[in-house]
Amino acid sequence: MSHTEVKSNHSSRPAPLRARPDSGVMRLSEQFAVPAELALLYDFVNSLDRRRYLEAGVAHVGGDELKTLPEFRNWLAARDLASRVNGDAHRRALALREAIRAFLKVPPDARGRNPKTARRLAEAARAFPLVLRPDANGSMSLQQCDASDGLGQVLAQLYRLSAVGTLGRLKMCASGECGWIFFDRSKPGNRRWCSSRLCGNRQKTRAYRERHRA
Repeated sequence: MSHTEVKSNHSSRPAPLRARPDSGVMRLSEQFAVPAELALLYDFVNSLDRRRYLEAGVAHVGGDELKTLPEFRNWLAARDLASRVNGDAHRRALALREAIRAFLKVPPDARGRNPKTARRLAEAARAFPLVLRPDANGSMSLQQCDASDGLGQVLAQLYRLSAVGTLGRLKMCASGECGWIFFDRSKPGNRRWCSSRLCGNRQKTRAYRERHRA
């Protein structure tokens, strides 16, 4: 992938996917060292790759890991998520993914003033009920209901980010050619692009050319 979300020397070219014993390839959350408490959420929202830019003259080819029912079934199985896998469940999952992505596309400081995306997320979330459960330490957490879709865990992670005050760091890259969801690790938490070196530079170069063309 072409993203530098962690402070390391990621290449600008996608690294080969390393094999893992359960699913055969390394998950996105593992490639970018995403904290475990939001790994499932991160993998879910980025299972849709709409990036469409040129890098070193090569067009990025996106994709959708949940495009078909068999692909959806395999994605769930690789993560040990219990779920009813049928056409209705597939449609609900895609609707939830689109609703979360639309919510995260809104700048963090404007999410509370965007009732349309909030309502869309609430409507999609109804299909994935959660229950409050105490753990061995007496703390409370939201978990999927026993009979519900395993994707309820995605919503539980979304809620936990909000509860600890870090949901504002999960956002969509501001580049119109990207749309990747990234976790902003910068100290001020004000990054706009998943990669300043790639998406940021592309946007700045485009703006510079437009100013000098006018």
